[in-house]
Amino acid sequence: MKQLIKELSLSGLTLKQKAIVWYFVISFCLLASTAEAPFWFLFLEVANFANAARIIKRVPPPEDPQDS
Repeated sequence: MKQLIKELSLSGLTLKQKAIVWYFVISFCLLASTAEAPFWFLFLEVANFANAARIIKRVPPPEDPQDS
């Protein structure tokens, strides 16, 4: 449980980078959870997810402890 909390805290990232990661996660969950929405709403969700995917490229990936 401690490891899960440590990973979810996104240690090593700034507050802005943490917000970007959570924006991406929430956008992905919204995209995956829409079943019978109108087409225009699906288009907005896909556009929102595309924007989140574009922005998350600014966040550096975490270092893998196995590489050291």
